[in-house]
Amino acid sequence: MRTDPDLWNTIPMTRNLTARHQIIDLILELIAWTFVVLLTLYLWKLDYPEVHNRLNFTPVNLTFAITCFLLYIAGAIWRIFAKSTRYKGLILQCICLFILIYLFPNGILVILAIRLVANLNEYLPTYIVLLIALGIPLIYFLQIPGEFAWFNIILFSLFNLFALYASNRMLDERKAKQLNTDLLRELRATQSMLSTTARQDERLRIARDLHDGLGHHIAALSIQLEVAKQLSSDKAHPHICKAQRVAHQLLNDIQTAVSDIRQSHPLELHAALVALTQNLDRLDVQLNIAADLRITNARTAEVIFRAAQEAITNVLKHSAADTCLLSLEQKEGQLLLSCEDNGPVLTPIKFGNGLMGMTERVQELNGNLTWVADNRGFKLRIEIPESI
Repeated sequence: MRTDPDLWNTIPMTRNLTARHQIIDLILELIAWTFVVLLTLYLWKLDYPEVHNRLNFTPVNLTFAITCFLLYIAGAIWRIFAKSTRYKGLILQCICLFILIYLFPNGILVILAIRLVANLNEYLPTYIVLLIALGIPLIYFLQIPGEFAWFNIILFSLFNLFALYASNRMLDERKAKQLNTDLLRELRATQSMLSTTARQDERLRIARDLHDGLGHHIAALSIQLEVAKQLSSDKAHPHICKAQRVAHQLLNDIQTAVSDIRQSHPLELHAALVALTQNLDRLDVQLNIAADLRITNARTAEVIFRAAQEAITNVLKHSAADTCLLSLEQKEGQLLLSCEDNGPVLTPIKFGNGLMGMTERVQELNGNLTWVADNRGFKLRIEIPESI
C-alpha cells in the first residue's frame, strides 16, 4: 500500500486535527482576531495621528474592511475544520491579511501575521516559512514612515521566529503522540491476531501429543493384553478380555478427541480488524465484515490482516481522506478484501516496497490484487481463493 515514500511522495501528509486541537486553535484564532479588529477599527475611527491608514473612515470603506476581516476569519474556520481542502482556507487568510496589511500599515495586524506564520509550518517546508517570517516584517515596516522602523522589523521578526519555533515543537509533539497511538493500536490488533493463531497452534500440538504419545502407548497395551490372553489361564481369561475392551474403547476415544481437536476452527479475524480500526481520531473507518465469514487457514488470515493494516496506515499517512470503507466477504469461493478511501489522487502512483510486498504475499496464495486511483479516492481489492 502507501507506506513507502516513493509511492505517495507527491501527496501531502494528512493534517486533520483532533476535535480538541480544533477547538483550541479556533479559540486562539478568535481571540487574536477580535482584538485586532476592534483595535484597528477604533483607531481608524479616531484617526489617531500615530496610526497610519490608507483609507478614509467612510461607510463604503468600513464595509470593505469588515468584509476582509470576516473573510479572514472564515478562512481560518475553513482551515481548521475542513477535511481535505484546508490549504484553501489558508490561502484565503493570506490574501485577506495582505490586503488588510496594505490598508492599515500600523503594526497591529502583525499580530495576525504572527499567527499565520505559526500555521504555515504545517503546509510548507521550514526554510520557506522562515523566509516568510523574516520577509513579512521587513516589507511591512519599510513602507511605514518612522524612526523606529528597523527596531520594529527586528522585534516582530523575533516574534515570528518564536512562533515558528513553538509551532515546530507542538507539531513534532503532536506527530510523536499520534505515532505512539498508532503503534499501540496496531500492537493490540497484532496481539489479537497472534492470540487466535496461537490457540489454533496449541490445539494442533495437543492433538499430536495425544496421538503420538498416549495413543501409541494404549495401542502397545492392547498388543500386550492380546499376548497375555493367549498365555493366560481360564480364570484370568475373562478379565484380560475385559481389559482389552477397555483399552480399545480408550483408544477409540483418543482418536475421536484428536479428530475433534484437529478439526478446523474459524480464526477470530473480526476482533483483530476491529482493534486495528478503532480509536482513529483523524479517520472514520467503516468496517464491513460478512456475518457468515469463516477463515480457518492461519496463513490466509495473516495475509488479509497485514493487507488491511498496511491499507489503513497508508490512508492515515499519505492521504487527505477522512473516511475509509474496509470490507471483507466470501463470494463464489473467493475471500474478497477491499479498502476504499475518499482522498483524491491527483498524481500517478508508483509501485513502492509496500505495494509490491503485499502483491507478492497475495500471489503466494494464488490470489490477485488490483487497485484504482482517481479524484474520488483510492480503492484496493484483494481476492484470495477460499480453499487456500
